[in-house]
Amino acid sequence: MKHDHICRRIFVFAMGLLVISLSIGFITKASLGTPPISSIPYSLSLIFPSLTLGNFTIIYSLLLVLLQLVILGKEADKVSLGLQVIISFVFGYFIDFGLMILGDFSPEIYWERIACVLIGCFGLAFGVYLQIVADFTMVPGDGFAYALSVKIKRKPYRVVRVCSDVTMIVIAALIGMVAMGTPGGVREGTVICALLIGTIAGVYFSKLSWLTRKLFPEDELDQSVIGGESDGASTGN
Repeated sequence: MKHDHICRRIFVFAMGLLVISLSIGFITKASLGTPPISSIPYSLSLIFPSLTLGNFTIIYSLLLVLLQLVILGKEADKVSLGLQVIISFVFGYFIDFGLMILGDFSPEIYWERIACVLIGCFGLAFGVYLQIVADFTMVPGDGFAYALSVKIKRKPYRVVRVCSDVTMIVIAALIGMVAMGTPGGVREGTVICALLIGTIAGVYFSKLSWLTRKLFPEDELDQSVIGGESDGASTGN
């Protein structure tokens, strides 16, 4: 991979991470829960307000990296895990940055809160799209689900990811119920995020193929070369 290709992928990945972080902050400000990926850190931040949501996101992300190392053992990609450690800190700082920018923003009317959650879902899904097309590395949440799918070879990644998200939501709710008598960071907004983000991201992939080609034209070139080689091989056989 050429140097400029790597730099472009890192930049697009970082932009995706920033968009996701800002969207999480926007959804959180609606006070209707958080996306599944932030549900556990948010519940903990409500119990221990001396640490920010970003702080707990860093701690939680590092825990997911450690769990990947335990699950995969010798199969673990040390470079990928090292990148995820760095991403854990950047992700946490980005979330606190987003919350700082939003400041005292706090919609009071219920329909406005729902609207904020929906807008945040579109933003978060776009951030996911940017991260995936960048094809640079994975955030710890995705990496953890992928590690489980590798270990549980009978289950595809999408199924394991859904199960992972549901488990995070349940744990966050249990933490909140035990410590505060409420579901903590889990509310209707969390359910909306869980149901919509994947679907919206799928729409982005199908409708923004032109943007993907513009961002990474080398991918299309690589595919055409592979296709040409494959055709040649088939003809030779």
